Amino acid sequence: MPPESVIFDHDDDPDVRHLGAFDGARLVGVATFFPEPCPGRPELPAWRLRGMATLGDMQGRGAGRALAVEGARVAAAAGAAVIWCNARVSARGFYEKLGYAAVGGEFELPASGKHYVMIKDLGEPS
Repeated sequence: MPPESVIFDHDDDPDVRHLGAFDGARLVGVATFFPEPCPGRPELPAWRLRGMATLGDMQGRGAGRALAVEGARVAAAAGAAVIWCNARVSARGFYEKLGYAAVGGEFELPASGKHYVMIKDLGEPS
């Protein structure tokens, strides 16, 4: 996909957090987190995980997990009660191991295929 496909509407918002995972000096994974209402739970303060990716040769080595865990920590510290994402069908198990649950059925995103909305409770807002 072209580089422009990873530019998101919220990238420059003051509350957005762009995280990177490194293997030494090599950037091996990225993820973006920001406040956004959660589908189906708009009454709760929520943050969204978007644009998470890990280099193919580094998948399965903990970089994605570290990014997701740190992003949830950042969101909870900012007062979020839930964190959510649109997860590719193939990544559902990854998110479930991190405490996320799929809500609703599969849906198609034109540029990237079938997904689920995945939600993780972070506890009471601070």
